[in-house]
Amino acid sequence: MTSEIHSNNKILELNNRKIIYNFVKTYAGCHFRDLARKSKFPASSLKYHLDYLVKHELLIEQKDGNNNRYFPREFNPANKMLLGLLRQRSLREILLFILTNKNCTHSNIVKFTKLSPPTITWHLKKLENKGLISPSINGKNKTYKIRTNEKEIIDLLIVYKESFFDSSINSIIETWNFD
Repeated sequence: MTSEIHSNNKILELNNRKIIYNFVKTYAGCHFRDLARKSKFPASSLKYHLDYLVKHELLIEQKDGNNNRYFPREFNPANKMLLGLLRQRSLREILLFILTNKNCTHSNIVKFTKLSPPTITWHLKKLENKGLISPSINGKNKTYKIRTNEKEIIDLLIVYKESFFDSSINSIIETWNFD
């Protein structure tokens, strides 16, 4: 264990590498372009250091469609997919709306997000396929509810709230009933 700590310290001796490592810890689940924008590191330098940290197993790189998302090695594997989805503004808004408005309908979500109905349908199908929400028929309406552990969603939002730059998260967290 001490040799692993010593090895990690040696890997992080380079100041830029240490900054990038800490940046990924703060912004876990961000994809490369977001990390490049937020860190202001040149893309080539950032990519080199991220690859180096992945190679030495301090970070984990996970493919997500056309993006690579980065996580600290100690990040809970069960939450990688969830945090990756929460990092996408439209999906985050939909999840937060469903979380705070039990049994909401497609049209409720459209009104709240101001996204087109087909876009909402596409996002809802994605969240349903990932097992995060489930639809149910309630009379003539299809309603949606959170299917996964709501506390996990809230915990991730609390831990990473500063990295979302989203004021709606703060208001959700403040009003959430933790009982």
